[in-house]
Amino acid sequence: MNIADIRAFVAAAETGSVNRAAIRLNLTQPATTRRIQNFEAAIGDDPLFDRSVKPAALTALGNHVLEHCRRVLTAVAELEACATRAADPAGELRIGIAHGLGEMVLTTPLDALRRTFPRIRLQVGSNWSTALIEDIRNGALDCAVGLLTDAHAVPAGLLRISLGAEQVVIVSASRSASRRDGSPWRLRDLAGESWFLNPPGCGCRAALVRSFDRQQLPIQVGAEIFGEDLQLSLLSHSGGLGLVPRRQFEQSPHRHGLNILDVLDFVMPATVTLIRNAIPGRFDPAIELLTSALKTKLDPGSNRT
Repeated sequence: MNIADIRAFVAAAETGSVNRAAIRLNLTQPATTRRIQNFEAAIGDDPLFDRSVKPAALTALGNHVLEHCRRVLTAVAELEACATRAADPAGELRIGIAHGLGEMVLTTPLDALRRTFPRIRLQVGSNWSTALIEDIRNGALDCAVGLLTDAHAVPAGLLRISLGAEQVVIVSASRSASRRDGSPWRLRDLAGESWFLNPPGCGCRAALVRSFDRQQLPIQVGAEIFGEDLQLSLLSHSGGLGLVPRRQFEQSPHRHGLNILDVLDFVMPATVTLIRNAIPGRFDPAIELLTSALKTKLDPGSNRT
């Protein structure tokens, strides 16, 4: 039994397939399969995977062994981090950023990261928050910055670090913030209106649709437009309704002529969150600097004493 074989078993168990485990480990599928087989042989005769189902699932023993293996890898990673933490980390740091957060969040924090750790090469990609969480889990990313709501689940083994509170709001070009009598809007008042929304896959869009469905109200998607900034631009010219993080709306050059609606039965609190693996690694100093810089960017008073 060796660490490489343990890593292969854990990767297969967490990703659900040998193919995805091989991608995480940067190995060929046959090499990954051999490592898993070596580990199973070292454990004994009882199977760790039930291969009678597709995809193969962990047996009760497999789940028990998995927890022990995670503790072993955590201990090894902590030992490696202890030995290398003082060194200047080098290599490719893979960062994911939720759609709509890039310019708002990462501009100055990434500059600070590059200045402090010049030997790190940054690879930055964008996706929906749900997909970013999965990419952290399967090892495709080292860390990610997502916009998380109560509907987002973060699996065991990952850390979620709150960077700043956010609220997703409904925006209109044709309606005032509240009704003429000063009372708030309700979703039923907006039924049948034309919405400019992100394509399917956006967690905020899904939450909005669920809110309409719970009240058995129709929702009319007038256009699927990728990116809140473009949505705000089009809303300001043609009317309709949109859904956008409040911080992004307040920083948008298109906010003039648009109103945030006070909708009594629709509240979507969210948190800008950094997600990373709980196991320590060689990029920890860089990720910690990024976390601190992001907190300062999102809440300038957070470092006040």
